[in-house]
Amino acid sequence: MSDQTESTVREIALVTTGGTIEMTAGSRGLVIADGINHNLLDGDVIPANVRVTQIQFSSIPSPHMTPGIMRELCLRLEELASGGKYDGIVVTHGTDTLEESAFLADIYLKKQIPVVFTAAMRSHAEMGVDGPRNLRGALLVAANPEVHKLGVTVVLGDEIHAAGRVTKTYTSNVSSFASPGYGPLGFVDQDRILLQRMPLWRLLLPPGELSMNSNVGLVRIASGFGAREIRFSADCEDKGLVVEAFGRGNVPVDVAAAVEYAVDKGTVVCISSRCFIGRVLGVYDYSGGGIDLEQKGAIFAGDMQGHKLRLLLMACVGMKMNRREISELLKEL
Repeated sequence: MSDQTESTVREIALVTTGGTIEMTAGSRGLVIADGINHNLLDGDVIPANVRVTQIQFSSIPSPHMTPGIMRELCLRLEELASGGKYDGIVVTHGTDTLEESAFLADIYLKKQIPVVFTAAMRSHAEMGVDGPRNLRGALLVAANPEVHKLGVTVVLGDEIHAAGRVTKTYTSNVSSFASPGYGPLGFVDQDRILLQRMPLWRLLLPPGELSMNSNVGLVRIASGFGAREIRFSADCEDKGLVVEAFGRGNVPVDVAAAVEYAVDKGTVVCISSRCFIGRVLGVYDYSGGGIDLEQKGAIFAGDMQGHKLRLLLMACVGMKMNRREISELLKEL
C-alpha cells in the first residue's frame, strides 16, 4: 500500500492516441475527431497535487494502430521518460490493441518512471461513460513513485494490471480488461493506490533503439488447420513465426511437419498455447507433441499470449537477435 505525499506536485504527461475514450457520436455511429480532445480532462478527473501536460501523439481508432506506429509511440515515451520533466506518463489508447502497445512499451522502456495505459469501453456519447474514472485512476497510479517497479501497467475499472498479462476479455463490458488466472497487481480505491503484488515475470529487450521486423507471422492451430499457413509463411521468407498450438504445445502431424519445414528454411518458430492460462512445455512424446516440436527446432514460449509473443519476436528479429539469443530470453518464462 502506498500514497503520494500531499505536498508533492507530480508532473504527468498525458499522451493521447485516440480510441473510444476520445470518440463522439456521428451520423451513423461513433467517430473520432481530429485535434486534442480537451473533454478528457473535464470535471474532477485530475487528482489533487497532479499537474497534467496533454500531448497528442495520434488520433486514430485502435484497429489502425500498426506495429510501426506502436514503435514510434514507444520511442516517444522513451523520449518523455528520459527528459527529466515528468514524474509519470499516462497513455490513452483504444481498447482493441491497447494490450499490444502496452506490452511493447513494457519490454522496451528502461527509464524508471511510471508509464500507465488506460482507455474507455464507452464513449462520452454513451450512457455510463467510464473514460473519466479510468483516466483519473491512471493519473493517480502514474503519480505514485512506487509504480515504476511494476513495469508498464494498464488501469481500467479501478484495477491495476501488468502489461504482460492483461487482455481484453469482453467485446463491450466495462469490466473487459483482466489478467486471467493471475489477477490484478493492485487497485485504485478513491484517492489511494493499493498495491498487492509484483508482476510474475517481465521480459526486457536488449539495449538499443527499438526496431520492428514486419516479416513475422502468427498462425492459430485448429483441427485440420495450420500446416498450409505455416508453409506459406516460410515460403514468404518470414523471419519469425508464432504458432498458437493446442494445450501444452501440441499440434497435428501435418502441422509438425510444416514447423520443421519452416525451421529448415531459417524461420524462427515460437510455440504458444491457445489456452488462456498455463505454460507450453515438451511433455508429450508423439509426432506433433511438444517434445517432437522442440526436436524439430521450435522454441517454447512459456505462458505468453500469441499476439504479444509476435510483437516480441518482431522486436527481437528487428534488433538482430539470433535464434539462440531469442531462445535464452524466452527461457525466463
